[in-house]
Amino acid sequence: LKLNKLTERPELFVQGDSVRPGILVLINEADWELYGELTYELKENDTIMFISTLHGG
Repeated sequence: LKLNKLTERPELFVQGDSVRPGILVLINEADWELYGELTYELKENDTIMFISTLHGG
């Protein structure tokens, strides 16, 4: 996913080998932790959402 889809500013989403703190990852509208995080293999019709939990105030 990092190499094929995050073509613009991947540093906003990735830190080292994982997702940056403050980024919620949903696979098919469920938290990716339920899928085993980095061990899950994406399937053709999976939908992936990245949601920032950080905001200004």
